[in-house]
Amino acid sequence: MSDITRYSRQVLVEQVGIQGQQLIGASRVLVVGAGGLGCQVSAQLVGAGVGNLHVVDHDTVDVSNLHRQILFREADIGESKALCSLRELEAINSEVKLSADAVRVNAGNVKNLVNERDLVIDAADNFATSYLLSDACLHAGVPLLSASVNKSFGFLAVYCGTKTTPSPSLRALFPKLTKEQQSCDTVGVTGPSVGIIASLQAQEAIKVLTNSPEQLLGKILYANLWDYSMHCIDFSQAKEPTDSQVKLISAAEINVDDQVVDVREGIEVAESPQRFAVTHHIPLGAISGSLADLDKATRVVLACKSGQRALVAAQTLVDESYPDVAVVLSD
Repeated sequence: MSDITRYSRQVLVEQVGIQGQQLIGASRVLVVGAGGLGCQVSAQLVGAGVGNLHVVDHDTVDVSNLHRQILFREADIGESKALCSLRELEAINSEVKLSADAVRVNAGNVKNLVNERDLVIDAADNFATSYLLSDACLHAGVPLLSASVNKSFGFLAVYCGTKTTPSPSLRALFPKLTKEQQSCDTVGVTGPSVGIIASLQAQEAIKVLTNSPEQLLGKILYANLWDYSMHCIDFSQAKEPTDSQVKLISAAEINVDDQVVDVREGIEVAESPQRFAVTHHIPLGAISGSLADLDKATRVVLACKSGQRALVAAQTLVDESYPDVAVVLSD
């Protein structure tokens, strides 16, 4: 802590103090996603004096982002979110060691990204990415602070815990993948709702990094930001699933015998073919009626653009007793 004056108001908070600030200053944090949640969380944690913060996001800035993604300006449209974030965060606090990668988190790089972090913040708002991060964090013994928001409703939770203080993973809380996935792209979101959930996520990050006993480890907080109702559910006794699970793999892990199914619409497939061999093109809406085309004796690997639709299709197959199902998360 080179300049205690910078953090003096935070140090005055009895739950933080000098010792807590030292823990924050020594921390290594990974933020996945530089969108509405990630921009705000990163800015607040850099302001709080985290020691090392690494931002990962493969996307570019779009005009539709500007109403809620506070690190970006009109001049940034078309530019890398990760690199624009890095520029803005460096201007907030030169004491923090900052870095960024303009890549998509996938099964091939997630272990290296998570390794040796004190906290992983899931701000991607993508269920496939959340499962991937949860699996990696559970194996590495790194807490995963995940949040999501759409319309004016959000939630956040701390999964996995550490090797000495373990906690259930995302799969333990949601062993069956939801088929009713919604995103800001389809149902919309208010900017202040994103800001509030992101601020709660940043506050929770400070609690985790300072080892606060009041952190949401093994708990999920739901917040309706239109009527301001909130409730918290304890899932600390949830058990890790032992039955059939959807595996998350990289393109390099596809086997020659796999049935590889692209669940995107035909126009998407034509405009942007996958970079790996595909054996079937079955749009998500048609997957239930096309099960006869897929052999239960051979692994089925599902793919789309972000993993979201592939994950929904995968759950459909698991529900129909397909024993070996995977989702490929492309880079």
